[in-house]
Amino acid sequence: MKREGGKIHVSAEVLDFHKKALVIDLHTDCLIASRLLGVDLGKKHRAPWGITSPWFLHADIPKLIEGGVDGVFFGIVTHPLPCGAYRRAMRNIAFAHYTIKKHSDRISLALSAEGIVHAKNRGKIAALLGVEGMHMLDGRVERISNLYNEGVRYITMAHFTSNRFAISSADPLRENARLGKQGVLAVELMNEIGMIIDVSHTHSEIVRDVCRISKSPVIASHSAVRALRPVFRNMSDEDIKSVAETGGLIGLIYASDWLSGGIKRTRLSAVVDHADHIKKVAGSDFIGLGSDWDGFIRTPRGMKDASDLPVLTQLFFERGYKPEEVENILGLNFLRVFRQVESSSKKRKESA
Repeated sequence: MKREGGKIHVSAEVLDFHKKALVIDLHTDCLIASRLLGVDLGKKHRAPWGITSPWFLHADIPKLIEGGVDGVFFGIVTHPLPCGAYRRAMRNIAFAHYTIKKHSDRISLALSAEGIVHAKNRGKIAALLGVEGMHMLDGRVERISNLYNEGVRYITMAHFTSNRFAISSADPLRENARLGKQGVLAVELMNEIGMIIDVSHTHSEIVRDVCRISKSPVIASHSAVRALRPVFRNMSDEDIKSVAETGGLIGLIYASDWLSGGIKRTRLSAVVDHADHIKKVAGSDFIGLGSDWDGFIRTPRGMKDASDLPVLTQLFFERGYKPEEVENILGLNFLRVFRQVESSSKKRKESA
């Protein structure tokens, strides 16, 4: 493995491979800094350094372009209090649309799998929207359809707090977690309209219930493996198998604290370690990318921001992954999932 001044060297062949591949990131929080701090995503920003690493400003449009990202889910995030969360979510979605329109020379809204491919063919980044937590429904399941009509294409069942529909993995009462009637209705409606179900942040019992009930593939947009880092936030082997059995995938998170323990930032190779485990448990067809850039995370050593993403591709090849496996992980696995969700919804509508 070649190093230059401690930095991982990306070969010309791997860089060319990465640029030609379809690269899709399932979760970034860069809209938070833009909305709250006035950061212009159209400009390249130097991330402020904390004690050991920058915690945000990992991703902006120039960095995403430099990193070869072709499609990115902008996370729609609100604080966890349910009262008024739907109204706040709608404001955040409006801001997302404003941002996409403002930078329409380099990014474009994608509402379908083909929309991602179309954007890449036009030399633009496909921007997609994902709502992080059903607390933003304010308890009303029909609002899932409203969010879909506003361009949202996945909803996470829970975030760091539980809601009427699902139990969070961070909930202290999680021992008795089961999917209730409202949660079942939410899953059924999402299947019907073609909304992707996301189980990141969701309690293991809920993950298995959702995967058993769903008629479409389920994703964990930004997660890691509990067997390697045994914390509440990560997925057990049974969770991984449940998601894979739906035909879904797990997006690899780049958060150092979820990849390994300790005060020091982990190495970027830890992301590949977690991929190795998912591959062993379920197969490489069920792995994607879900950075969580700008989600107030510490990125691993070897990845300061989105511009360094080709380094991860280099590490996959050095670990022995085949070109088709790497290409699938970078984006084609998710494209398959998205198409299957859309196709399944279309078939149900036609048979209704």
